[in-house]
Parts: sequence; C-alpha cells; structure tokens
Amino acid sequence: MCRLLAFAAPGPTTIADLIGTERLAAFRTLSRLHADGWGTAWVDEAREVRRVRDALPVQRSRRGAAALTEQPSTARLVHLRLATPGMTVAHDNSHPFLHGGVAFAHNGSVPSVPVLEAVVGERHLADARGSTDSERIFALVRRYADEGADLTTAAARATVRLREAFPGASLNAVLLSAGELVVVHSSERSPVPLADLCASGLAPADLPRDHAEGYYRMSWLRRPDGAVVFTSAGIDTTGWEPLPPASITTVRLDTVDVRVRDLHAVAAGVA
Repeated sequence: MCRLLAFAAPGPTTIADLIGTERLAAFRTLSRLHADGWGTAWVDEAREVRRVRDALPVQRSRRGAAALTEQPSTARLVHLRLATPGMTVAHDNSHPFLHGGVAFAHNGSVPSVPVLEAVVGERHLADARGSTDSERIFALVRRYADEGADLTTAAARATVRLREAFPGASLNAVLLSAGELVVVHSSERSPVPLADLCASGLAPADLPRDHAEGYYRMSWLRRPDGAVVFTSAGIDTTGWEPLPPASITTVRLDTVDVRVRDLHAVAAGVA
C-alpha cells in the first residue's frame, strides 16, 4: 500500500521541474503516512537503470531531497512505502526492486504470499532478497520475460495471472528499463484499505487527498514539452487524465511515445 510517481521526458529533468514545488511538497508530505521506506530508480547518462532505496521515510532520508530536486534524468520512478501489515520494514523490502536492468515498484498487496509463491515457482523466487509480496510479483514478471515476452507483455501476463488468483488485490505497478517505462493500472476491484490507513492514527477526514475515496486511482499528464508524468492519488491532479481501469501504458524513452492499452488484450497478444 504505497505511493507511486514516475516520468519520462525528452531531455534530462527533475520531478520538481515537472510537477512544480507545491505538488512536490504534497508528495513528500505523503511520507508522514507512507513512512516505511522509500526508493527511486532512474536512467543515467550511460542509459543504465540505477537505484537508491532506504527503509527511512523520504523526508528523513539524506538522499531523498536530491533525488526529487537535484538529479536530472530522462526517466525516473519514485516509491513511498506503507508496509502491508505483517511485512517487515527493512532495506531489502524497500522498493524499487532491481534485476537484470529492470526496476519494479508496486502499490497494493496480495492476501497470501504462499499462494503467490506457488504461482511464481522456485526458480524465480531464488533471486528474492526480501519478504514482500511485491518482490514476488516482480519475480513472476521476470518469469514471463524469461519465457520470451517483452517487458510490457510480461507485466500484463503476470498481472492477469495474479488477478485470477487474487480478484480483489491491487496490482498497480511501475517498471523502468533503459528503453521504456511501463505503468500497470489494475485495482478496479480493490477496496480502499481504510482500516490500515487509519491505523496510523489518522481519522478518515484527516487522510491525504483522495485517500479515502480513490486510494488506488492513477492519473497521468502529458506536458507541452512532451514529458509524461504518472502518479497515484495524494497530490493535486486537476487537469490530469485518469488512467483507464485494467490498463497497461508503455512509454518509449527514445521518443516519449505513449501507448495505453487494455491489460487483458496485451496479455493475450491481441493488442
């Protein structure tokens, strides 16, 4: 149960430049609730995916401010973690996860890690370093990629397979490689986890923007300069476009072209 923010741009830029100081301040403030770690992955000048993560909230992390305001890149994702009850707050459980030049961050939870692990299989579980369901979802994406699917198709197939096993789970995710940014929006049947959000001591009326009504909603913005930005709920998205339910969006980093497609059609190979 986390917050996601990601962008792709025609030239190096920062999150601060793309969404402005007020929205950035609102995003950072979300770490008062989503305080169980943070992380970021980005494409560097050598076109390699790099990662920094921490079990501290972004507000308390020495590297957090620099990643959001001072380190330009052509693509980046940021994750603020609110740990699922029972999941340990630890460095290895902080997102994004990185394997084979692909970074992965997830917003949601699945109700049974043993069932999830049975779906993934032992071979791809061997690379897991933490205990989260999210890292195991990433392992399933890698399994489909190892079977020959491109990154978008692998993510779609993994999501559809898990939707069969966990109909009410939120499987929202962002993946970043040197060539593309992929955003999965699959949470249309996921109830807002109000009890878990309020366990922090906040009343429903005191939760951050849109948390009580649209916690799993994701939106995106195409800027006049061609950059695209994606976010989960929690900041002002006036003028942004909601991502369709059960969709998968691919952004090519070389052209910043965007394709928004039906998740099930991509998984089936018909879109």
